[in-house]
Amino acid sequence: MVFVNILPLVLLASSAFASPVDVDRRAACTVSTYAGFASCASSTNIVIQGDITVPANKVIDWSNLKSGTTVALNGKVTFAKGTLDKSNYLITVGGSGITFSGTGTLYGSGEAYWDGKGANGGVNKPKMFRVTTTGNSKFSGFTVKNTPIHCFSIAGSDTLFDNITVDNTAGDSGGGHNTDAFDVSATGITIQNSHVHNQDDCLAVNHGSNIKFIGNSCVGGHGISIGSVQSGSVVNGVTVSGCSISDSENGVRIKTEYGATSGSVSNIIYENITLSNISKMGIVVRQDYENGSPKGKAVSKMPITGVTLSNIHGSVSSGAYSVFVLCAP
Repeated sequence: MVFVNILPLVLLASSAFASPVDVDRRAACTVSTYAGFASCASSTNIVIQGDITVPANKVIDWSNLKSGTTVALNGKVTFAKGTLDKSNYLITVGGSGITFSGTGTLYGSGEAYWDGKGANGGVNKPKMFRVTTTGNSKFSGFTVKNTPIHCFSIAGSDTLFDNITVDNTAGDSGGGHNTDAFDVSATGITIQNSHVHNQDDCLAVNHGSNIKFIGNSCVGGHGISIGSVQSGSVVNGVTVSGCSISDSENGVRIKTEYGATSGSVSNIIYENITLSNISKMGIVVRQDYENGSPKGKAVSKMPITGVTLSNIHGSVSSGAYSVFVLCAP
């Protein structure tokens, strides 16, 4: 009788086949139609390819992607004009350790909504992109164009935005309004090397801590803002550095709610900022915001402390304020 040791053969055969998890991580799930966004949502390697139209009143819900998912935006995704209001987001992305990158475009069809009223009236308008990622996630390289109103609404934590373009240039003459680029209510957010052209805040930090806005350019709009911070909200530890602001109503500003009874703003650094053609106010600190507009009288129990303004330079238009401060006594 001959005995053959088959164990090495068994081991060799086993090693030739990857585990289901490995296969899932390697094989890309390609999105080329609207239906593909749902069918690929459980994959960890997603590629968006070609020209895709999201039908009117439909959205992309990727709020619960698997940990470590990679999304490559290589095509153009157009969101058809619908009737969704500002409580809706055209795309939502959430999960831990998410990478969302590429050279593609998310197109919001803003020109079909813009009526000069933004989120304050007129036709219903949805917000563009809600981000709830955590765990060292990253968004980079792509363009978001013609958003109906707000572009990025950022919650979650520990997420980097790098080399993003927000292009609402057409809204300058087309009625764009409330087209905020980055609205942040989160912790551990860095936004860097990005370019914005819009008709509202380039950055608006409403709540959160450890937020960095580095090396970005802002054109049009209302400047780089802390707030408006609502009563009860806390903003702590924001650094804005190495940015340029041009053809805007304001440069850098801090604005809090009129009549706020609690909350705080602290440890804010604005440094190495270049201003150009600012039409209203270069540096603004005010505590009189109500329903999105200043009242002209500051009433607040929300302290603003630890503010550093360093090397903010450039030009404001004739008749504009270089510095404007209106704080409660």
